Amino acid sequence: MCAFFSCASHKRAAYEHHMPPDLPQHQPYDSFNKQLSQRKIIAQYAINSLGMPYKWGGQSPETGFDCSGLIVYTHQMADIIIPRTANAQFENGRVITLQNLQIADLVFFKDLRGNKDYHVGIYMGDGRFIHAPGRGRNITYDFLNAPYFIDHFIGARSYL
Repeated sequence: MCAFFSCASHKRAAYEHHMPPDLPQHQPYDSFNKQLSQRKIIAQYAINSLGMPYKWGGQSPETGFDCSGLIVYTHQMADIIIPRTANAQFENGRVITLQNLQIADLVFFKDLRGNKDYHVGIYMGDGRFIHAPGRGRNITYDFLNAPYFIDHFIGARSYL
């Protein structure tokens, strides 16, 4: 019988020896919460900007917004500093695939007429995004699956 108990206690000791170490308290959770909070802030400020006029070079509710100015403003409200132009935002952001888009990620489009300037919007989920579409128009929602945006889509980026 001694051999039986010895074997059982040996198995238990071996099992305890292979237990993974405890995870650090709150680190991953706090980082996740901060990012989630920043995404909500960006989305809320983007929604609050709907209907505001397009203004070339604008980056505040007082002056209006151009496409990249809207991005700078909403991200500043979430304590994230990003480049001012859509081209620089595209070049410096972390690449995101369409399948992995999350609310507050950025979607970019290129003019097929050879214009080297990019256009940018804020992804809001369900294939929708908010953007400042151009002179004479107001900040609005659009859909990634609209023919114009399908043809002009060049990628997505995140600063979160």
